[in-house]
Amino acid sequence: MKQPKTKRLHIVEGTDWKTSIIALLDSRSPYRPWRYGFGEARKGDPVAIVLNTEPRTVMTSLGRIGVDGRRDRAVVEWLLPAPGLVDLDSLVMLLEIDSDPRDVWRLRGDTARRLENALTDANQRRDQQMRFGHSSVAAARVLLHSRGRCSGCDSMIDLAGEDASEAFHTRTVDAAEREAPEVLIKDERGARSYLEAGIPASCWRESLPADWPGVLCMSCCTRMDEDGHTSLIDFRFSQHAKCPSCGAVKAKALQFGMPVSRDVYRDTPPWIDWRGCCPNGNNWTCAVCTHMW
Repeated sequence: MKQPKTKRLHIVEGTDWKTSIIALLDSRSPYRPWRYGFGEARKGDPVAIVLNTEPRTVMTSLGRIGVDGRRDRAVVEWLLPAPGLVDLDSLVMLLEIDSDPRDVWRLRGDTARRLENALTDANQRRDQQMRFGHSSVAAARVLLHSRGRCSGCDSMIDLAGEDASEAFHTRTVDAAEREAPEVLIKDERGARSYLEAGIPASCWRESLPADWPGVLCMSCCTRMDEDGHTSLIDFRFSQHAKCPSCGAVKAKALQFGMPVSRDVYRDTPPWIDWRGCCPNGNNWTCAVCTHMW
């Protein structure tokens, strides 16, 4: 089917990235941090949402004007996984578009179509590594990804009040270093160490990251401090069973079934272990010795 051409694309700007995301996560929120100039708007017009992170970013999920019957607002379709964020300055440079979405409220014709296509494509190309680091962009991605759910206890955070921005803590963590390349060592006979030697048992064990980004309700923040946990991963594992085989407190909760998409599967946190569609009577997998029970 031939796709209709985009005649115009509108820009909505969130003046504070944190309250903007809260307003997107919960429609009951009293926060209204938006600046926009819909003016000449038609039902179904796409809307790009810009957040004032540093640097400025634009959400990869587009809103649509009037899909709920109102011409004065846009509705964002919130699918799995959560929307991503793209650096707006880099996007403008790469697209080489004439009208600058950093300065105007409306793009038209080919410029509007190219930006819409770029954001739609970028919406399929994000991964968990984009949430690592300590920038406001990383923090905004972590908050979007949470969908308003605490990463420490899996409960929904109340974002409907005036003090919603103080109801949680966005935990950012260092990006993992690039893995060191394997050193090839040859002895005097020319034998290569990594081929001639046997495969160590440790190679089958999953390597866990030191920490994990997430959003914590204030109760979980207090519990982490009181229990002395310095990483979200250790905090989550402390709530799971102790391995009866090796005694490690690194049990991953088994999840039976199929993730809704490949992206959701790849973005599974380290304390979850997907095991297909057939339950086997077990509830846990040890991340240290791989024992299941």
